[in-house]
Amino acid sequence: MDIVFDRAVDPGLIERSLAPAVFGSMWLDPAVVGPRPDYPSLPGAITCDLLVVGGGYTGLWTALHAAERDPGATIVLIEAERIGWAASGRNGGFVEASLTHGAANGKSRWPAEFDQLQRLGLDNLNGMQADIEKYGMNVDWQRTGMLNVATEAHQVPWLREAAAAGEGRFLDQGQVRSEVDSPTYLAGLFAAETCAIVDPARLVFELARACTEKGVRIHEHTDARAITTEAGGVAVTTAAATITAQRVVLATNVFPSLLRRNRLHTVPVYDHVLGTEPLTSEQLGRIGWWSRQGIGDSGNQFHYYRL
Repeated sequence: MDIVFDRAVDPGLIERSLAPAVFGSMWLDPAVVGPRPDYPSLPGAITCDLLVVGGGYTGLWTALHAAERDPGATIVLIEAERIGWAASGRNGGFVEASLTHGAANGKSRWPAEFDQLQRLGLDNLNGMQADIEKYGMNVDWQRTGMLNVATEAHQVPWLREAAAAGEGRFLDQGQVRSEVDSPTYLAGLFAAETCAIVDPARLVFELARACTEKGVRIHEHTDARAITTEAGGVAVTTAAATITAQRVVLATNVFPSLLRRNRLHTVPVYDHVLGTEPLTSEQLGRIGWWSRQGIGDSGNQFHYYRL
């Protein structure tokens, strides 16, 4: 194994490293995740109290909490592809409390509401953990904390200022290298309570399990094509049928909303993620990464890492 810290990396080294790579989500790889349940497509027209469109985190957690609040309600969730097919099954598995994509961004955009947003974000993280524990979800959840690192000298004061503002504990270069032995890390800011790591695909599958145990009906390969209001509620048209519901939750996230007025409210953002084969003890020792905390650098186009 070569460990390279040069900014001008030999392109041949990169090509050799990526030669055996396979495009796709490693979390959804059958060799990694093992067998997963199949949910039938919707065969015909139905009525329900609540229809959830989208089988990712937002849709599944919405359905689960709705079933908890009203056990007698008829709740249906539809997914155009498979549960977890989109962003929920293709991410780095970081679970951060921030609702504002970082404290600096939150303070600059919502200064009057920032403290409340911070509290809500931490409540959200704690609530996720509570649900995982309540339903016995096997999702490799670990409350590791988050280590932000400076890779340029001008970033070090940013981390000092963040520590002074109570956002975490400042680590000098020696302290950072005792956590992750990289000579490129000049300083760090460690926030112990605001981040967890998780197997994102298993979280989706376990949420679906919890939903079905609470009586939620899940239909995969059932795409919502149109939505209209009717006297009896809301009608959602799929390829095979029409679903009539008292209420509808649209949880399609990055994909264009069925409501035209909502389509400009979201912008798709893509990350490039690399997953390695499992590291050996010898490799872990050479890297010197002694805990499983999430790591992100302080650049504008930042990098993030986890074990």
